[in-house]
This record gives sequence, C-alpha cells and structure tokens, in this order.
Amino acid sequence: MNIDSVFGTIGEGDRIHSFDKSHYYLGTVSSVANTGAKVQIENLSILQGRILNNESIYPNSVNYLILIDGERGLFLGRVNHTGIKDSESIHVLMKSGKLDQIYPEEDFDVVAFSNASSLIFSPAGFNTVGVHDKVYVATVPVITAYLNSLELLDEASGESPLKPFASLSNNPDASFELKPATLFSRHLMVIGATGSGKSTSALAILNRLHDSKIKFMMIDPTGEYRESFSEEEVHKLTLGVDTRIAPGSLTINQWIGLLEASSGIQAPALMNAIQALRFQKKQGLTGPYVKNLVTHDSIVTNIATLRAEDTAFDLSLLGEQLLQEAVQADSKGKMKPDDFKLNAIRLLTDRLNQKMETSDLRRFFSESPEYSLIEQLDHFLSGPKSIYIDASELGATDDTGGMIVDLISRYVNTHQTETRDAFVMFIDEVHRYTTKQDTEQDSYYQGLNTLAREGRKQGIYLLLTTQSPNDVSKLVLSQMGSLLIHRLTQADELYAVKNFLDDRTKSRVPYLGKGEAVLSSVNLLQNVELTIEESTRVHHNSSPSLQRHFNTSEQE
Repeated sequence: MNIDSVFGTIGEGDRIHSFDKSHYYLGTVSSVANTGAKVQIENLSILQGRILNNESIYPNSVNYLILIDGERGLFLGRVNHTGIKDSESIHVLMKSGKLDQIYPEEDFDVVAFSNASSLIFSPAGFNTVGVHDKVYVATVPVITAYLNSLELLDEASGESPLKPFASLSNNPDASFELKPATLFSRHLMVIGATGSGKSTSALAILNRLHDSKIKFMMIDPTGEYRESFSEEEVHKLTLGVDTRIAPGSLTINQWIGLLEASSGIQAPALMNAIQALRFQKKQGLTGPYVKNLVTHDSIVTNIATLRAEDTAFDLSLLGEQLLQEAVQADSKGKMKPDDFKLNAIRLLTDRLNQKMETSDLRRFFSESPEYSLIEQLDHFLSGPKSIYIDASELGATDDTGGMIVDLISRYVNTHQTETRDAFVMFIDEVHRYTTKQDTEQDSYYQGLNTLAREGRKQGIYLLLTTQSPNDVSKLVLSQMGSLLIHRLTQADELYAVKNFLDDRTKSRVPYLGKGEAVLSSVNLLQNVELTIEESTRVHHNSSPSLQRHFNTSEQE
C-alpha cells in the first residue's frame, strides 16, 4: 500500500480522495539513528493546530503519531520531542511573525511498519525509515488501523472486539477497542491511587463485558457497585444479610487462617476441635465432645468414622470444644488435662470470642440461610447469568473478607469445567484479600494464588483493582499479563511496575489526570495511553463533602 492509497479510497473509476495529504504534510526525515530519527518540519506554521475532516490536529506537541512514506513501505512513528533552535535570528523571525522562515525539528521513534496491500501494521523490527522520506500527521483511519494491528494473540483472531471503553489520550477521535482474549487471557489488573479513576475504568470494562454477553462475577467489598447492574442483568447477593454459609463449608486451613492459629499447639487443637464437633453432629449429640479421661484410641476410632461429606458442626460450641483439646494421653493412653496446652488454647478461644463479638463474622454463618453461598456459586457456574456479591456488610477490618475470597476462589477453581462457560472474576480492592499470601508461614489463603496461576486453564479470568501494586501478593502480580495503570505517585510503586513501562511513560504516570491510564499487555504490540470513557451506570464512588448544603431559609 502506498501513501496515496492511505489518503484516499479506490472506486470503480478514478481514485476518490477523502483526504488531501498536503494538509497533513509535516516535512522530511533529516537524520536516522538506531535510537530514533528526526524530521525537518517544512516551516513553523505547519505545526499550528487545525481541524481537518472533523479531526483535531495538534502537531506542535509530543506523543502524537506520524506516518512516514518510506522506500520499503509505510512506517508509523511516535513523536517524542519537538523544538526549534534557540538563537537570536530565530527570536527576531518569531517576533516579526515570519513563521514560514523558521524550521523546527521533531524526534520520533519508529513503532510499526506496513508493506502489505492493506493497511496492517506489524513491529518494525530491523526495518526503519530513510533520509528524505516524507512525513505526514497520521489520520484517524491510520491510527485505527494501527490500533487494530496492536493485538498479537492468535486466540483473539476469531473473536469480536468489545465495544470501545476508551479513546487515545492524545486523540479523542480515535476510539480504542480490544478483543476479550487480548485483555484477559493473562488476567488484567487495574492499578491507581485513590481518585485516579481505577474503579470507573473497571465499571467501564464490566459494562462492555455485559454488552457482549460475557459472564462475570463481581466481588464488591465496599458496595459501590450495588446499583450498577439491575436484578434482571445480574443475580445479586449480600453476604451476611440474605446470603450466608454453613460453618462446615470452610476447610480446616481456612479456619486456621481466619482465627490466626499458631502452628505449634493452636492449629492442631483447632483441627481436632472441628473434627470432634463434626463427629458430634453426625451422631446427633449435643454439647462438646468431652475428652478428659477418655482413651486416645477411642477418640481416634470415632474420628475415623467421619466421611468426606461429614463437614457440618455447631459453631457455637467451638470455644468449649477447644478447651476440651487441652489434654494429653498418659502412660495408659487416657487423656488427662494439660495446663501448658490450656494456656495456649485459651489465647485461641479468646481470639475466637473476640472475632465473634466485635466483627461481623457471626452474621456470615448459618445452617439454614435464605441463600447458601455454595449453592449460588453452583447456579452461577452452571447458568448463563452473571452474579454480584456485596461483601460490604462484613467489614474490612478482619480476615473475614480474605476467607470469603479464598473460599470462592477455591470453589470455582474446583468446580469449573471445560464444558461450562468461561467467565471473568472481578475483585475490587484486591489488596484487602492478599496480605496473607506473601510468606509460606502464613499461606492459608491460597485460593486466589491458584486462580492467578491456573484459572485461565479452567476458563476463569481475573479482573482485579488495587490502589498500589506493593499491597498485592507478588505471586498474583507476577501472573498479570495486562496492567491498566492510572496515576501512581510513590517511587516504590513505580518501581513495582517498571517492567511494564518505558522511561518516557513512567515519568508521566505520576501526573496522569482522572480517567487517564496506560494499558500495558504482553498481548499488545505497544503500550497504549488511554482516556477511559466513563460508563453511564450508577456508581457510588464519590466521597461525602465536608461542607453542609444550606437552603435559602437556613441561611437567613
């Protein structure tokens, strides 16, 4: 494809030009190096802003795209520096308004190359521009062709793109759309400081998933998305209000993590206590399992009768049963009180009582809830409808949220099959749930880790948001193939995402405005700087004002 084909369309007869390429002409390439190239602008007046074909053009700045008519084909470049020589003669010419006698220069990087019969771009590789090649401002159709060429993933070739949820930051006329596999095949994390627009971006993406009839699960710790989708669009659950879970649905490890039981005495005692209460429930017995003066062999024999499905137990008896575990077998095999164990176990029972009384944990458990979380997860996995889980009623000051995410993650990973529809699992403020995953010693909540590593094989793709990459498990962050990076201001935060950004982009991230972001992905040819289009859906993300709003009568 030659430059004339780009600026026109071919009809049955003569060529019909939809663009006059002279209006987009900038100048010619004046020097070429391995690190980039320079274009000698025809004159300063060429850099003045203008509107052509309803498209706003500002060639006197940086970060806009240019089209180079090379000997080997068409090249696309990104301008990274614009300037004029600083001299007295230039100053005189500018004061006298003789802009056509001033010759600016612009530096640019070659970002893509096209030598096909149609306008399809690929990485430039070793191909580059030549001296005296003509340079033009890239039009919206060219930019659109470039954006359509960014996706590298073969899996996305048969998919239809999502509706646009953003536009190029330096060209609002160029809408940005991606295929689902490009965005989610290696999971997507949205990162940004408070007020940067990350939750707005997440909602914009979820809205486009819904428009494309792609199933998703939302876990909302704050309730800000509670009215974003209607009951007809998604099935809504509120944990601790209409949706609860039977205590037996949690694994022993989840209980250990939830109660922060130490590995020496407390964790084994908690395991034994839960098993004892499961035996009591199975036998239809009330009260705790008394172990004092009972032989060790009889206890082992009783516990051995439990089957995998015998998980139910009376949570209200857990504190009493823990105290029953403060025993040790004597020389004859009979269980006798052990004061050393008792001291350690009392700390655990105090912690259990404190969590039950001061947190919302008790509200989450019930043997006969209106909605069982496990049953609702089954309905979601087997059906076509998306699901919204409001976790705001459980609070965020304890480990309840981490336990819930771990439970959900483990369950969907275990029960999702290849015959069931793939889905996107959205977790807002994921840093609330991953603090337990940084060390082997505290590796109780591994469900999210497992999804990050293995979920995509089961058709489970993650969409996560967080305020800082440093607050997220390193393992989870390392599994993210795509990052949508909003404003980050701290040096350690920028360092955490340094492998996703070049130096030029990294220097701009602290100054991004609300809704501006950089999309970096292993599935894209280049990073893309975007302005996110805010969804029209209801979103409760505004902060209360410190000022009272008075009406006229109050002011008088």
